[in-house]
Amino acid sequence: MDASSSSSSSSISSKQNAEFQPENPCYCGLPSRVRTSRTKDNPGKKFRLCPNSMNEGPKCKFWEWLEPKTPENEVNSGKDKKELCNLTLKVSILENEISICKMKMEQENLVVRQEFEKLKWKLFTHKVVMIVLFLLFVFKN
Repeated sequence: MDASSSSSSSSISSKQNAEFQPENPCYCGLPSRVRTSRTKDNPGKKFRLCPNSMNEGPKCKFWEWLEPKTPENEVNSGKDKKELCNLTLKVSILENEISICKMKMEQENLVVRQEFEKLKWKLFTHKVVMIVLFLLFVFKN
């Protein structure tokens, strides 16, 4: 499929032979519509587009040529779906690992902050003791 081949030389067929493809949504999330080109450069070539492309108002400008179905395309399509499934699983695993790392970092950050507060308190008490000792030394002499 070549979405970059979009040009004004493609014209859509009548609405009678348009089919919707919910499994291939356009950028709007709507089921894309398959049409047939009636141009001299691409006669009979099928393409997919946003169902709102011919309507007034907002459109997503989704458009791509459909490759003719061949046994090779069907096999590749199955491989592509399996690869997409594997990649989706890997992304989910990575997202889970990121969440776990974030939680660990937050826990470690909390521990570090608690230790820091303890050290601040210890430093404060040492300062107070030093001041008291200094004052005792000064007033004793």
